[in-house]
Amino acid sequence: MRLVSLLLLFLCGVLSGKLTIGWKENLLTIKDDRIPEGPLEIWYLEAYCRPGSTDRDWNETVIGHKTKLLSATDSEIKLRCELADGVIVDHLITVEGEKILFHLTAKNPTDKKSEAHWGQPCIRVGEFTGTQDDEDKYAYLKNSFVFLDGKQTFMPTANWATKARYVPGQVWCPCHVPKTDVNPRPLSSDRPSNGLIGCLSADEKWLMATAWDPYQELFQGVIRCLHSDFRIGGLEPGEEKVVRGAIYVMTNDAPALLKQYEKDFPDQVRRHQTLRAPKVTKGDPAPGKRVSVTAPDYSGTKVHHTLYLPSNWKETGTKYPLIVEYSGNRAPSLGSSGRVEDSVLGYGLSAGEAVWLNLPFVDAGGQGNQPNWWGDEAATVAYAKKVVPQIIADYGIDPNRVILCGFSRGAIAVNYIGLHDDEIAALWSGFVTHDHYDGVREWRGTKWGAPLADYRKEAAKRLKRLNGKPVLICQNGGTSDVRKVVPDAEHVTFLDVDTRAIFGIYPTQTNIHPHTDRWLLKPSGQRNEAWDWMKERGFFENPVD
Repeated sequence: MRLVSLLLLFLCGVLSGKLTIGWKENLLTIKDDRIPEGPLEIWYLEAYCRPGSTDRDWNETVIGHKTKLLSATDSEIKLRCELADGVIVDHLITVEGEKILFHLTAKNPTDKKSEAHWGQPCIRVGEFTGTQDDEDKYAYLKNSFVFLDGKQTFMPTANWATKARYVPGQVWCPCHVPKTDVNPRPLSSDRPSNGLIGCLSADEKWLMATAWDPYQELFQGVIRCLHSDFRIGGLEPGEEKVVRGAIYVMTNDAPALLKQYEKDFPDQVRRHQTLRAPKVTKGDPAPGKRVSVTAPDYSGTKVHHTLYLPSNWKETGTKYPLIVEYSGNRAPSLGSSGRVEDSVLGYGLSAGEAVWLNLPFVDAGGQGNQPNWWGDEAATVAYAKKVVPQIIADYGIDPNRVILCGFSRGAIAVNYIGLHDDEIAALWSGFVTHDHYDGVREWRGTKWGAPLADYRKEAAKRLKRLNGKPVLICQNGGTSDVRKVVPDAEHVTFLDVDTRAIFGIYPTQTNIHPHTDRWLLKPSGQRNEAWDWMKERGFFENPVD
């Protein structure tokens, strides 16, 4: 009996299912004794690449490199890649449970900008899928998948492209990468729903999947291989960037894979989401709700603001950022209602992770919200001065993370109302505008916006009240007109937005005109840039008392 027990323990140790790794002559191997097909081999790394690659000879895209082994065990490997342009990329590869984790640090120690935009780890899946000896080199496609429209989708997918500089193969380009910068293989018109690409084992009991953050593309290659290629995005002199990745080897369970991926790459998941702004409901403010609120001073009138608390909001313990928003004018032909209930720019900027306040323009009689322009200018300014400090006090707001934003009329109001005087200007920590800017063009028929020379003179006075606080100026079709008026400064960032590229041909199901505040609800490279601007300036840090 003792001998049998020892034998069982020995077998359990041998068939433990423990992942191990090794690296030799540019091949990274992953072994798992649960899977009979043998080790996974990854050409690590196949290439580092320049941008502008979609329609160019491959030899002009590749940046030469050499990879050196620094240290290795069966659970941790350290590599260093030295690129021909002087860039150094250090790779830390570790085993953690059912996954292999990658931590890359790319540095440019030179005095010249590097064009190293992406790298290619080439995962060879012929053995794993049981198709290595099949006469059809692409028999592994039926076992291979990406996620489209939120669903695991096996290859060949719908909208399978067949034309490119080099064929066959298939590329899926995420929204944050220009379509001119990917592999010169057939490019699918479908956008991936996440950064995962993978395949099933021959017996379909296991799956392998891989993801990187940030990633350049998903790619089905031509040597029985699959790629999630990591993105560097170029490096300025002295610049350093970090890239993370994972390879999962686990039971064939797509929901479990997604759950693990979402845990490992929450920011990437967020960037792929199409957001749905919450509808305004009745009742008291509560986590995850957007409600209509009438301030005590306007009791008995229809003057009101809306307030949204993030789903993780707590009464004590955490400080939250506050997004304050002014809405556009009422313009039905453009899809703008002029109502605080229908504004979405602030929600798009925060993805629901901030307290979000939509302020009204108070009408001349003080009885309702003004749908066009300022109404009672003094009352509108006074409303903000009173309500914003109250929101900061009542809902655990970090006063150093208060952003004022607006669309169209609201974009002009960011300065016209928000910088009306020193008192109201002191409320804000940063500013975001989309489509229009105070002082750029004449507004005929208004007392304040014409003639242009007088309007610009007053706008220049307001602009001084920014006092160096960060400003993000977004404009559909480009910011060139704004740049002619707004002085170039370190604290001012310009973002050119193309809503037609984001939504397609107008009208769409959700938008009837490219002049819209809804562009931040859809995944796009421009949304990523806006979110990065917010993050880099500390608006999404969550210090706890």
